[in-house]
Amino acid sequence: MIDIEIIMMKSRIVRLLTIVLSSTAIVTILIKQARAFDYWDDKTITEDVIDGDRLVGQVRLPDWERIALADFPAVNRSGSIGSEFNSYVGYDLSREWFAGDSLVDILKLGDVEKAFAAQEFSIGEIAAITGADTDEIALSSFELFKDRSLEELVEAVSGLGQKRVGQVEPIAKLIQTQLGYEYEDTQLESLVESNSIAGNLKLGEVDLAEYSIKDIPGLEDTPLKEFDRWENAYLSDVPELSRVALAQMPNPLSSIAMPVMRIDAVWSDAESNRQRTVSGSYEEGFNVPCMAGSRCPYIELDDIENSGSGWRSPSEGVQWIAGRDPETGNICPNAPWGVNGGHGVLGIVNCGKEPTGRHPFGKAFKFAIWGTDETTDSVETAIFFRVCAKTLFVDLGCTPYFIGPIPFFSFQRDNWIFLGV
Repeated sequence: MIDIEIIMMKSRIVRLLTIVLSSTAIVTILIKQARAFDYWDDKTITEDVIDGDRLVGQVRLPDWERIALADFPAVNRSGSIGSEFNSYVGYDLSREWFAGDSLVDILKLGDVEKAFAAQEFSIGEIAAITGADTDEIALSSFELFKDRSLEELVEAVSGLGQKRVGQVEPIAKLIQTQLGYEYEDTQLESLVESNSIAGNLKLGEVDLAEYSIKDIPGLEDTPLKEFDRWENAYLSDVPELSRVALAQMPNPLSSIAMPVMRIDAVWSDAESNRQRTVSGSYEEGFNVPCMAGSRCPYIELDDIENSGSGWRSPSEGVQWIAGRDPETGNICPNAPWGVNGGHGVLGIVNCGKEPTGRHPFGKAFKFAIWGTDETTDSVETAIFFRVCAKTLFVDLGCTPYFIGPIPFFSFQRDNWIFLGV
């Protein structure tokens, strides 16, 4: 294993530390941003890079304090997951999406249980972060609430069972509409235990648009994970969740300790047989070669310059292979393009393949080179998400990272690019 110098951001000062990353050494290099980040420009931070006591430049990174799931551009490609896995987990893993769909309309809470742990939030906590007033969040917008039976709600929301029917206006309306008025003084817990018809009623059976989260005592303080089948809720079905900055999630994203390298050259798909790579997957490692006979567009990375022509670092000239088939853009079903990805039962989705790339910000998504233009020395990148499924009784693992591409940062030759650990 070879040492690598990395960038540490702290109080807007960047320090260099030494850690072990892989068999290929990666050394920090000066980033010189040559063009705007377009869509992402107002969602970045600029940090000083210090080599010892010397200021060598500045680096631009995603500002996760200002980036929420709703801020990601739409996916550029259609995809689907079949229903064959549903019986294992007890909820609907199947879905279909199309180019132009929003990420929050594709991913469910269960997909990002480990990535962001959003199920730990309550609606009140989410609202406190985004500045929303729970008195103005309509009950009709909270799908997890609408789709639960009265018995499930009494079990999930602490203290609700001790309330009388007439004390909770939306529930009183439901009961009056379905069963009559004689239950107004009945305790909810007693009602659902003694009357199975009442227990099976769902709040979504009445118009909830006129009621707010506050109209159900204790609802705003109830963690999402307390609701049965919370895993099945789309991210867009949880009010305000898509506006929470990713740095404020229970499992937050961060740009701290971010290894970077300089883009020394941009190469097209005329290249092949590239062996000294720093791209790959968790399943294959991050030194997956692009073999002879294959199209191998890539970027070549370099170390700190001005070290003298007789000195060459082991990291000089390492290659980050593009994740996209330059001819068709496909990864599946045109396997073996791409690298092995995913694990467990869900690992077979998308032919078991995903774009070659890296994970600068952890396992939430994958970062891939998605286009190289040798004539303009420009580089386009994209990110990809995955679906994971785990219950108390079964762990189906995760699909490959194939939900995407979602356009990410653009780079030019001599820019820095973040690699991650």
